[in-house]
Amino acid sequence: MKPHQEQFLAIQSMLAAGHRCVHLERHSLLLIGGVGGFLSVVTEWFITDTRFPNTDQRGIALLVWLAFWLGGMALVEHWMTRRARTRRAETLPFAQAQVTRAWWMLLSVGCLGSCAMFFYGGGGMIYALWTVLLGLGIYFYGLFSRPLIEWIGLAAILLGVAGLAAGLPYGATRWLNASCFAIGMPLAGWLNARFGDSGLPGRVAVLALWLAVVATPPLLIARYATTTVPSATPVYSVATVGLGEQVLRLEAGSRVPLRVDLDSPILTVAPDAGLDLTLTRPVEVALRDGRPDGRYRIGTGAWHTIHDGILQLRIDRIQPRLADGRAEVLTHASLDGAEFKGDTP
Repeated sequence: MKPHQEQFLAIQSMLAAGHRCVHLERHSLLLIGGVGGFLSVVTEWFITDTRFPNTDQRGIALLVWLAFWLGGMALVEHWMTRRARTRRAETLPFAQAQVTRAWWMLLSVGCLGSCAMFFYGGGGMIYALWTVLLGLGIYFYGLFSRPLIEWIGLAAILLGVAGLAAGLPYGATRWLNASCFAIGMPLAGWLNARFGDSGLPGRVAVLALWLAVVATPPLLIARYATTTVPSATPVYSVATVGLGEQVLRLEAGSRVPLRVDLDSPILTVAPDAGLDLTLTRPVEVALRDGRPDGRYRIGTGAWHTIHDGILQLRIDRIQPRLADGRAEVLTHASLDGAEFKGDTP
């Protein structure tokens, strides 16, 4: 090969490398994935309605909590990246600096969106939102890295959207998000380092492997995770409820008034007012010292907790109207769950 041809190929190789110049350090993958997975799992253990009874307080507390961990992680990641590049006598590419700014903007949007859901609703989508934002961040990096990273970013976005479209319970989307962070980020870096230059069939196989490894554990956890079953014998009357662990069984046909605690400048609800509801299925509720502890089961089904997100309450229509010479408000709501679809009482 002639010298000028070798120079031309070298220049061409440098230009191609310049278009794909972004490289995430190993510590960045571990930090982002580890902190994101940690927050997905433990946040609900600290930001609770017991510690913060007011919804607005919980929203602000969550914002501060996320800002502390993600902001601290960003500073540590930036410092470690600078030190690693300096040690190798490398500079940080301009494209990577810009993509990093976009990445932290996405995480900021996630923090603000999580806080806003406490004020405007939609909390059932919070983990799907984080999964989609994570996928966008990975995709942005992939635009200046290897095609495999782009594909993994798109796959993460689709996982978040598919979780909502499939009606996965809240708890399942929580574990799926934790897996995308804690497993998906380091795994994406490892696969990219070894199979990033594979052809189309190889990338498809690697992407399928990534999806299987990331999606299988959370789905298995959501499917087979069990709630502690109360050992107490059911009682059938509220009058017999006492101290210790008990199970209150409410038979089908039992009347259960719905009390509403309404904060409004134009409406008020009397403390003794309630909507008279009737159970269509028997329900058992676990009690501790005379108070529900969050565990329940419907009929002879499995035990759940209210934080599993199995039951979903949606109010989708509020319609003011006049009836019999009086003003009234008609509301349509649905209380349902994924495990009851296709089932009739």
